[in-house]
This record gives sequence, structure tokens and C-alpha cells, in this order.
Amino acid sequence: MTQSTALLTVPRSGRASTETGAVRSLTHRTDIRLAESVQHCLRMSGYAPLININVFVVARLAILQGRVPSYYLKQLAQTVALSVPGIDGVRNGLEVCRPT
Repeated sequence: MTQSTALLTVPRSGRASTETGAVRSLTHRTDIRLAESVQHCLRMSGYAPLININVFVVARLAILQGRVPSYYLKQLAQTVALSVPGIDGVRNGLEVCRPT
């Protein structure tokens, strides 16, 4: 079973961030909660290949990684992720690979 995690990125600019530690912590918890929600919805979709998708969330952007056996399931995973309240976009990094 795959466990979902959230990624938090640090800006590359040389400018100091005005974000406080409390805000970063809240953002991190929100991203984790969203990743768990997306993972849950993928599991509940009824399509077994979607259970093994890795889900990361960064600033409300869901990142999907893994392999699925068809382009239909790749698109379905994206649609499921976008249907989760709080997700603003999806980066679909799923590979389509025929099962061996």
C-alpha cells in the first residue's frame, strides 16, 4: 500500500520570505491533508491500478506519479484528483505501461 506524502518547496529567489513558521506549518498540513484526500478518492474510484499512484501536493497542486495500464486510467486519475475540493491543479506524471 502506498502512503501519500506532501512536498513543500522553498523559493529559489534570493529574497527573504515573509512567510512565518506558523503559516508554513499550516500550508504543510493542508498539503498533507489534500494528498491524503486525493489518495483516498483514487482508492475509492473502483479501479485497482489507481491504488498504487503516488500523490504529492505542493501549494494545492496535486502531483501524480506512477504507472497505469491505459491512457484512460491516466486521464481518470487526473479527473479524480481535480475533483477533490482544495486542489487547484494537477501535474500528471503518470506513465502508461502495458502490464507484463
